[in-house]
Amino acid sequence: MFEPINLAAYADPILDELVSGQPQIDNTVFFDVVRQTQGAILELGCGYGRITIPLAQRGITGLTGLELSAPSLAYARQKAKDLPIRWIEADVRNFNTGMQYDLIFARGSVFNFMLTRLDQEAMLNRVNENLTNDGQFMFDTENLPPTRMVNALEEVEWFTLTHPNGRQIYVSGTDKFDYAQQHWTQTSYERWDKPDGEFVRPPWELTLRYTTPQEMETLLHYNGFKIVARYADYEGALETDKKPSRIYICQKQ
Repeated sequence: MFEPINLAAYADPILDELVSGQPQIDNTVFFDVVRQTQGAILELGCGYGRITIPLAQRGITGLTGLELSAPSLAYARQKAKDLPIRWIEADVRNFNTGMQYDLIFARGSVFNFMLTRLDQEAMLNRVNENLTNDGQFMFDTENLPPTRMVNALEEVEWFTLTHPNGRQIYVSGTDKFDYAQQHWTQTSYERWDKPDGEFVRPPWELTLRYTTPQEMETLLHYNGFKIVARYADYEGALETDKKPSRIYICQKQ
């Protein structure tokens, strides 16, 4: 059995949408790959439809969105209205949609939610099994340079948001690293109207596992994938010392 994924950050889809912001889709290598896909497309960790819905609005067909958070998926169905999207509630580590896809993608650091090698390989196995023979897998990761892997245990201000009700939300947090397990844990605090105001909701923790490019190459190779392209960002920037690869486009082997 797998350990449960902490979905506390996504319990309120409205707050999730506020924090996530508008996705970059047009004029990206991501959209180029999507438009070139001839068959069915599956998004893993689709959340409230942040990517799937804009793709459908741009005329992309054959879309399926898969998400583990029930509140997020309910919000996605509500937002999508009559758009032709199939929605599935499932875990990326053990899903089976009953069909195969020409493209499977995961945006928003979905892969980093896999906190162990067992989790990572389970997700990759499911992707491989649900891809067509010539199918592609495109995903991004949080690839932190060592200079950013520094504990910040005292609460610091992150950003400010405006809620649909008109009130301001002040967001602050802390960062903690477990270097042995390669875990990065963020604790977020959201307060109404002022930095020391009433909590919008209880503080929540988000733990991600960071993976080096060399480790990622090994994982993909031994789990049935060939890397065909990689980028530092969705605009197509190539890897540099300061901007390591974090976007992977893979072919099923």
